[in-house]
Amino acid sequence: MAVNLLNKSSINQSLLSDEDQFGRDWHVKRFMHILYGVLASLAILGNFMVCFVIVTTKNGRMMKSGLNLLILSMAMMDAATGIMMFVVPSFVVPAADYTYPSNNISGTIFCRVFASQYAIFYFGFGSVFTITAIAIERWIAVARPYSYRNIVTIKRTKRFLVGLWVFNTVISIDILLQRDYDSNEQPPCKWNSFIRHPPGQYLFIVMEILRLFLPFIIIIACYIDIIRRIITAIPGLSVAKANWNRASSMLVIVRNPSSIRARRRVTIMVAISALAFMICWLPNEFYFTLYVLNVIPYNIDVIRFTKTLIVVSSCLSPLIYSATNEDYRQGIWTLVSSCEFRKSPRIDTKYPQKSILNVENSRNIVTQQTHETEGSN
Repeated sequence: MAVNLLNKSSINQSLLSDEDQFGRDWHVKRFMHILYGVLASLAILGNFMVCFVIVTTKNGRMMKSGLNLLILSMAMMDAATGIMMFVVPSFVVPAADYTYPSNNISGTIFCRVFASQYAIFYFGFGSVFTITAIAIERWIAVARPYSYRNIVTIKRTKRFLVGLWVFNTVISIDILLQRDYDSNEQPPCKWNSFIRHPPGQYLFIVMEILRLFLPFIIIIACYIDIIRRIITAIPGLSVAKANWNRASSMLVIVRNPSSIRARRRVTIMVAISALAFMICWLPNEFYFTLYVLNVIPYNIDVIRFTKTLIVVSSCLSPLIYSATNEDYRQGIWTLVSSCEFRKSPRIDTKYPQKSILNVENSRNIVTQQTHETEGSN
């Protein structure tokens, strides 16, 4: 009897230790890790498809558009976000099951770059700036259509993207300071309170305004003005003043209605993508900002929900592109169709009709040649 009691107590202690290690909502955590794995896989697959379509469709002519280069960069960042979710602890791989570096230097680097989720937010905030650039590009296309090609050039777009990928390393510097490495604990990467007290609190607020709230204000302002211009514009006709033969006259420039419709469809496509991105990102950023300012307490359920929305944002753009743009839809469908398993022609060994026909034909030919030979004799 005493042995049974000891066994029961040891089992209860082991269960309690598991609960302490994984949290009492162990099943919820496991479900979240599986969900993160599915979303990360979808983000990688969908955005790689978008990259493939831009690079290969129309013999690479899509690469000659500044807008498509921006979309390509954003797709690469969203795909990299999906890859990082397999690398960063607490997403696909539970933090307690992760293998951490044992060296203090490598452990500190790992905690600050990966466990702090800096690697994920590096690509996330890069997507924010890319969406902002797309909004500005669309505003120029609608508000300044005749000088668009001189303003938005391939060379300038490439320079912007190179600068963006470098600038991203600085704009998220406060995230690098939010984790410490302690080899005596498991997991060894521990969150500190750097950003909840000055001067870390001030640094976080400034960075958050620059990398998120200010870009979102610019995006909203651009699309509101684009909507206003589209509603008030006369379709298919634009009047511009010009001097012709040194005489003041009115030059009427008729724009192709199909090109106007195509431009509007593309604008609607990127506007929907930007709206979905902001809806997915704002809850987490608002909540975490209020938490840093000590306005609200930390709630693990809210954090899970808002972080899941951020992960979902990396999966939505390919779906939106394929649903609202014919070029992307056809390109993705062509890629999917080419990857389908194609069955080889089946040979029916039970009734080899073709073989029988071939044998009969050969017999007829031989018989005919024999008769001809006999006749000639």
